[in-house]
Amino acid sequence: MRKYLFLAVLTLALSPWAAFETAEAGLPYCSKTARQMFGACRADVNDNFREARAKCLNIGDDEERGECFAGAWEERHEESDECFDQREARYEACDLLGEDRYDPDPLKDPAITFIDPDDIGDTYEPNPYVNLTVGHTYVLRAGEDFEEIVVVTVTDEVREAEGYDPDPGDDDAPVVLCRTVVDAVVIEERDEEDGTIDYEPVEITDDEFAQDVNGAVYYCGEVSRNFEDGYLVDIDGSFFSGIEGAKGGVLMRAVPAEGEADRQEWLVGEAEDVVEYVSLATSPDEENPLFPCNDQCLQTRDTAALSPGETEFKYYLEDVGFVLAVALEDDTPTGEREELLCVGDSLAVLADPDCGIEDLDELLDELCELSPDAFCEDDDEEID
Repeated sequence: MRKYLFLAVLTLALSPWAAFETAEAGLPYCSKTARQMFGACRADVNDNFREARAKCLNIGDDEERGECFAGAWEERHEESDECFDQREARYEACDLLGEDRYDPDPLKDPAITFIDPDDIGDTYEPNPYVNLTVGHTYVLRAGEDFEEIVVVTVTDEVREAEGYDPDPGDDDAPVVLCRTVVDAVVIEERDEEDGTIDYEPVEITDDEFAQDVNGAVYYCGEVSRNFEDGYLVDIDGSFFSGIEGAKGGVLMRAVPAEGEADRQEWLVGEAEDVVEYVSLATSPDEENPLFPCNDQCLQTRDTAALSPGETEFKYYLEDVGFVLAVALEDDTPTGEREELLCVGDSLAVLADPDCGIEDLDELLDELCELSPDAFCEDDDEEID
């Protein structure tokens, strides 16, 4: 009797999972992944709600406690709606990219030959839209009021990623060398009394990129440090190929094809960006006055399932690189733009008046503190 009772209990315990698998049986892989992540999202919503209520229970003031409970319910509804939106965004990505498994990781694809990034600009030409030559630096302005300064520089640092291994038993497994590119976003703040300027960090990202022999650029991973009020708050969005199921992606093809699309990065729940090549020769409605497209720009549409409804149209000039991004929310422009101000082959370009940096010494001091390997000047190399 105990044996049958045990089997009955076990069957009941397993039946929800069996039912779940049965419901998914007819779904292809990409859509099945979207469904799994939808379930994970809903579970997180419930966990967050219970944690919020637990905190509310320990508030002594009746009115404040009531407001806390009401806020917990409101947040639960908002997070639940976002789960549905993310699921739809993932389904849309499946329609665009196809339903196949995302495998293999491009960095482990035996059909792709990667190069030593030190050979870029010498033995191999850089990608015409993403230049990984050491020292390449550019400055952008971003935000609704252009309050953000973005400085991007290609360092001489590399990080190794696991490559295709034809002999898994060999201790000397091949690696892909990924170039570290530092992307620093700061807000320029002026003291109205004395006129001094401070630069407060928003995000400092170490991007890791690799290039193949044909010139395509791949995303190996990133470490993203996010700040609020000058303090580091999280590293959300960070991933690296081969760690916790993360896979690399195609940042930019060597020869983009109109209508084609790629996953740029892959770690479900953390990094799910997709790029679609919209046009090979176009102009935005409003040009970047310093770097106009004149109907010669590559236009991409960049989306991420984790930010459903948010879209960026990006524009690239051949042999210049990124020149403009226009943000949209539910296909409506938000007014936020990102524009290229200046570009050069070293940090010395920061002194160019076109970069619009009012207090270069202050900015360099802040960037040096945030990312020493990328921005601290050598004794024999000063930026004037």
